[in-house]
Amino acid sequence: MLNLPNVISALRVALMPVLVLLALEQKVIPFLGVLAFSLFSDCLDGYLARRLGQVTELGTRLDSWADLSTYTAMLMGLKVLWPEVFVREAGYLVAAFSAWLVPLLVCLARFRCLPSYHTWSAKLVAILLAPAYFVAVIWDSSLFLRGVLLFYLWVAFEQLVITCILPHWQSNVAGFWRAAAVARGSQPLELATGRSERNTP
Repeated sequence: MLNLPNVISALRVALMPVLVLLALEQKVIPFLGVLAFSLFSDCLDGYLARRLGQVTELGTRLDSWADLSTYTAMLMGLKVLWPEVFVREAGYLVAAFSAWLVPLLVCLARFRCLPSYHTWSAKLVAILLAPAYFVAVIWDSSLFLRGVLLFYLWVAFEQLVITCILPHWQSNVAGFWRAAAVARGSQPLELATGRSERNTP
């Protein structure tokens, strides 16, 4: 349970109050620096987990909580440090937040946990969101950010479909086609439960 990828994910969760404090104190450069580190470590923990064979159920859940913490801090930072950008993009932000909230609530109601599917589309959004955010706040250009937020509507819809068709919860579902294979029973039981994708502690 105590491995390097999990420590990195836990550190990302711990960085949320640091980001909030920096935003409230109007420290723009330190905020962007810590945020850049947090977003980079998001890519690092997943890579190390796969590379070192340390993909665990705890790590998957920690990564989801770390993502939630980081994105919450990004939203708050946008509201406090760049209020004009926040107001201008409010419609897109509300749409993306609503799209994120629906599959989360459905998953909590059905499986009593966060989705943690880490689909390919969700990974793509995670990669694109960082540069889109920085371009919006540094160069005051929101086109990239709007495109990423609109694409997230598909990510949320896919997560909702996965939650609805999975017979039981599992993490690391590449896409709705994988969930459909599990639902049809054509996926091997070991793979369906995720045991072949992680090393249990």
